[in-house]
Amino acid sequence: MGDEGINAVLAQFKNVKATAYGWQACCPAHDDHRPSLSIKVDDGKILLHCHANCSKKEVLAAAGLRWGDLFLNKVAPRDPVAQYDYADETGKLLFQTLRYKPKHFRVRRPDGEGGWIYNLDNVRRVLYQLPRLVKSNSCLIVEGEKDAETARDMRLLATCNAFGAGKWIAEYNEHFRGKHAYIIPDNDIQGESHARSVACSLVPIAKRVKIVRLPIGKDLSEWHGLGGTREQLVTLMKRAPALRAEQVAAWQTSKSPSGEFQLTKLSDLLDEPEENISWTVEGMLPTCGISLLVAKPKTGKSTLARQLAVRVARGKKFLGRKTNQGPVAYLALEEKRDEVRKHFTDLGVEGNEEIYLHCAAAPQDAVPALIELVKKHKPALVIIDPLLRLIRLSDANDYASVTMALEPLLSLAREHKTHIVLVHHLRKGQSADAAEAILGSTAFHGAVDSAILMQRTEHFRTIQTSQRYGRDLPECVLDFDEQRRSMTLGVLREEADVERVCAEIVKYLEKSNKGMTQEQIENDVTGRTGLKRAALRSLVKEHRILRTGSGVKGDPYYYVCGKKEQVSGEDS
Repeated sequence: MGDEGINAVLAQFKNVKATAYGWQACCPAHDDHRPSLSIKVDDGKILLHCHANCSKKEVLAAAGLRWGDLFLNKVAPRDPVAQYDYADETGKLLFQTLRYKPKHFRVRRPDGEGGWIYNLDNVRRVLYQLPRLVKSNSCLIVEGEKDAETARDMRLLATCNAFGAGKWIAEYNEHFRGKHAYIIPDNDIQGESHARSVACSLVPIAKRVKIVRLPIGKDLSEWHGLGGTREQLVTLMKRAPALRAEQVAAWQTSKSPSGEFQLTKLSDLLDEPEENISWTVEGMLPTCGISLLVAKPKTGKSTLARQLAVRVARGKKFLGRKTNQGPVAYLALEEKRDEVRKHFTDLGVEGNEEIYLHCAAAPQDAVPALIELVKKHKPALVIIDPLLRLIRLSDANDYASVTMALEPLLSLAREHKTHIVLVHHLRKGQSADAAEAILGSTAFHGAVDSAILMQRTEHFRTIQTSQRYGRDLPECVLDFDEQRRSMTLGVLREEADVERVCAEIVKYLEKSNKGMTQEQIENDVTGRTGLKRAALRSLVKEHRILRTGSGVKGDPYYYVCGKKEQVSGEDS
């Protein structure tokens, strides 16, 4: 089925666009104006995911597809999709590795008569691109030929050993004598282990050895596909520290890429002093941490973020909580510069607040640039608005990718004692669970210290938190000052709902010239039954309405606005 099969499926969707991992299209199961359906192929199966939470069954039905249409022919094509030549120092071909789709490999060697023998019996193992390596003073070392070709596309020399991680042999080392070696590991345990093993072999021989870890992506090819450039890679290579002999010696004695497990006896753990948590915003945003501020569009998350910036810069309370005063860096990555200026003006700034602003798209090398910003200005608070304009994930639903992308930000906060607020979006629909409400993978919620969720209903703006440290803030109403474009913390959402229904009941009773029963009120006043009953109890308790009757069959309660003698089931 192959390409023909995926093309047939893509033809059933509108506004199809290719991405680094597959395609995006408009979801046919809901009114989708901005493509929210992700499509990719994995191991011969077409995977569909609607970011608005439409089920696969709904998507297939709306597109006129069946489950069977998602399964492609898994038989590998007879012809390889790529072939990689391994030659000796003079350029003589020794063997090839062949790459097939779905991903698997075969090897072959020339038979001397124009044909091939599909084994490497008695064939010398050499490094990929060895003829170029012997003439160069520096080289990247990657985990596979595809990454080496990606480096070639970026005008950089890269090599690898055949057969992947863990297959480096001693014969390769001599080719790096006196050279600069830059090892780029795949972002997994095997990749890290392979990188350290190669480093241990080369440090005694090479002039300099560095391990260059990429901030996102599983390997060099994926990182490049996500927008990584030659200039960014060269910067990462320059900034990576050169490995020291004692560091390599420690790796050689350790039993895993991360060293041995460090065990602590329970009694010793119990004797350790309790961690003293410091706060940027008391009880909500811990220093040396990261948080998510999430809401749907037009809810006011950027408004609240800028209000937070002013409060921390001034050392004034935010939503009734004390702040730790310090410099603030606010990255407005999608809003117009003039709108940001107007809002800070409405918030009453005087211009002497230590707030540093970036009102434009993020630079290509965004994360390293952010690190330099924090080192230079030492902010107590960094606000990234919005997050996905900085880390540029191709698939925000991929748990591993999200975790990997957020890890440098968490490390930055920990190392430089700052708090980083990441402004992000909620999913469509409603969910009481914070992890499920946040757009994308649950890794977003799992990675942060605090998740601040804002909602906007027909009647209120609300806020609540889900926190690793401190107490969660229950859902409360946010009172919005339109003139100053600022928010203050109001009553609990439940209390606000009850008071709103109280007002509706009073308004309803004022129009009546007789007492009304609970059943009549519940039928005629809008709102949830539980809220109306709670509102009636509150109104009676506060003497805002009167009630007579015993509340039993034949003698129901009657409610009225006015004097007690007016309360009756008959017309006054």
